Parts: sequence; C-alpha cells; structure tokens
Amino acid sequence: MKKFGFTLAEVLITLGIIGVISALTTPVLIQNTGTAQVGPKLAKAVSAFEIANQNMMMEAGAETLDGANAFVGDSDDDVVNYINNLSKYMKMSYYKEIEGGQVYSDMLKNYNNESPSTGAPDSYSEYVTGALDHYGLSKDGFLYAIHPVEDSGDVTLSVYQRFRGLVVIDINGLAKPNKIGRDAFVFAMYADGSLKPIGGNGWSSDDELNSAYNWYSGSSDKCNEEAVTSGWTCAGSVLENSQKVIY
Repeated sequence: MKKFGFTLAEVLITLGIIGVISALTTPVLIQNTGTAQVGPKLAKAVSAFEIANQNMMMEAGAETLDGANAFVGDSDDDVVNYINNLSKYMKMSYYKEIEGGQVYSDMLKNYNNESPSTGAPDSYSEYVTGALDHYGLSKDGFLYAIHPVEDSGDVTLSVYQRFRGLVVIDINGLAKPNKIGRDAFVFAMYADGSLKPIGGNGWSSDDELNSAYNWYSGSSDKCNEEAVTSGWTCAGSVLENSQKVIY
C-alpha cells in the first residue's frame, strides 16, 4: 500500500509562500483597521465634548457658554478657565506644555506636513495657531485644543449660529501622526456649546465660506485633495460620510 505525504522541501516552500503573503497583506489589514476606527473615535470625542458643554449650561440654568460663566478673563485666562470647567464634566486635564517644554503647536502639522494653519479659511488661520498652546487631555485619550473668541452677541442669530471659537480634536492625543485630516480634526464651536465640523454642511453662517469649504465639491472629496484645503475639510468629510475616511 502506497503512502502519500509531503516532502520537507514542499512544506518549506508552502510556508515560505504563506510568509510572503502575510508580509504583504498584514500592513494593509492593520492600516484598514486603524482607518475604520477614525470615524467612531471622532464621533465619540465630539459627543463627549458637546455633552460636557450641555451639562455645564444645564447646571447653570443657561442657554449659552457665557451664561454659564464658562469663560473668565482674557486670552490665556479664558481658555484655562474653560478647560478647567470642562474637566468637571468630562474628566479632562489642562496642559500647556508637555515634558521638555514642547507644546502641541510644535507637533501638529497639516495634511502636507506644513504649518497647521495652511489651507485654513483666511479668517481662521490665526485661531488654530492660538489654540494649540492650550489643550485638555481627556481620560479617553482625546486631545482638545481650544481657542475661544468673543461672542458677538448678535441677537439676530440663534445661539447655535454665533461663533464662539475653534476646537482641534486629536483622537490620538499627543501620539503621532498629529496631522490635520489624519488624527486631528478642526471644528467651529458655537455659543450653545455645539461643534460643527469645518467642511461640513452649514458649518459657517457665511454661505460663501461654507460653500468654499464644503467637503464634497463636484465629484470629489476635498479631504482627499491635499492641495485644496490641507486636511481642514476632513472633519466634515468623516462625520457626514457615514464616519468613513476617504484617503
């Protein structure tokens, strides 16, 4: 009776082929898995921030952040106070510098590895620069860099139309890549504590600006066009595209 089996050479060749295939496919699988986590993590970070603002205002019986005394003082003082107030509702710690004196502004780059303000709407570039020296780290590992601006108090606009500042959310905290449109996303914050993703529909009360920075233009996603907005529209792209990342 004949016995059938594999020779040692055949086994080694088969294992070698499996090894090559694994080496080729594993990085892709890891990347796809990481990309699939971006949308849910960003949605969670946004939700936690907005809920904290809502709880802060509810406790104060106010309909705006200013009515809840979320901000006190000017420049550095108001953002420190705001982050400390948020920490009561979302377990956030305030930081200005990390070990060695390096601030987040030295770490964050845009889509093209340039200054994070590059590609920003003209009137918003200064806001992101101002936000990055002050940030809070939540217990979930999210980083919130915040630059509040004065509420216009325009009674012709509802509280969710009155721009109150810029928020950069880094879903990886201080870990790399620290790039806008990759792990850091830019939002407009309004007087009622809500966040609107830049690049999303209706993120600005300025129709012309909103149109210019809408994430979907024609037949392409601006988040995937590096030269267009350098990652600034990616927040809108992710949150209005079933939390999918297109790049």
